[in-house]
Amino acid sequence: MRVPRAFVEEARGRCNPDEECAALLFGAGDAARRWAWMENAARSPVEFRLDPERVYRAIADAEQLGLELVAIFHTHPGAPVPSPLDLRHMAMWPVVWIIGDVRTMELRAWRLERGVLREVDIYIS
Repeated sequence: MRVPRAFVEEARGRCNPDEECAALLFGAGDAARRWAWMENAARSPVEFRLDPERVYRAIADAEQLGLELVAIFHTHPGAPVPSPLDLRHMAMWPVVWIIGDVRTMELRAWRLERGVLREVDIYIS
């Protein structure tokens, strides 16, 4: 998964331990080119919930530009591995899930395919 360095720098600046930070990444294939930051309606440091209307608008706007949803990003208060709740949501949203440790911004990417979790390489460019 190719992720723009500008996105990672923005994440470092805007994400904090008080609540999980989330964004939708758009592009083509395995390359993200644009992103939309999402408000965490859960306001929780251990889960995130997105407003479906904002998600719809972000996806519709991206599609107008010829882009598709390629990844969902969010932070964790520790190790960047999917939680049981993440796994449930990953089954519904079959894209790459990028998880960042909010304190170090270590990033790891994951995809759930046919019930099997696999790690995806990340390339920051």
